[in-house]
Amino acid sequence: MVDDDGLSDILHELITSTGGINRVILADKTGLTLAHTVKFETDPNIDIDGLGAISSAVYLASETQGMNVNLTNMEIVIAEFSNGKIMVADCGPAVLSVITDNDIAIGMVRMLMKQAAKKLRKILEERMDYDDVIMPMDIPHEELTVSSKDEDEAENLLEDLEAALKDLQFF
Repeated sequence: MVDDDGLSDILHELITSTGGINRVILADKTGLTLAHTVKFETDPNIDIDGLGAISSAVYLASETQGMNVNLTNMEIVIAEFSNGKIMVADCGPAVLSVITDNDIAIGMVRMLMKQAAKKLRKILEERMDYDDVIMPMDIPHEELTVSSKDEDEAENLLEDLEAALKDLQFF
């Protein structure tokens, strides 16, 4: 994990803001876990770094999928499971993952995540020279032309990403 600069305070504020939020993870878009907090540790074998990496990969894959059909900027990915939800929000150079109980008020968590994401983005962008980082959503649509060579590279990248996601399932 990196030096904190208040990241843990924001995660703690989020996890204690409403009942049903069990775990909060902040990971950069390469999958590196920057900070995390847990309300009650019920399973010490949970791989926080693996969760951060998977959240980042899923977010980026979903974001790319949405951009491919012109849905513009993605805000939050919500995965619903039998025993809870995983919600992942954009924080600029990072993603914020929230793991909740099943009966959580999704609207409330979305609002709280957006507030936390705004604070986290500010800290993270101040920490790095963000102007040198080009995110896919920063490129005007006209510049997103694809050649057949680019399509082949994109297909290979997608296959590599799918293989990596399958490998991460075993963490």
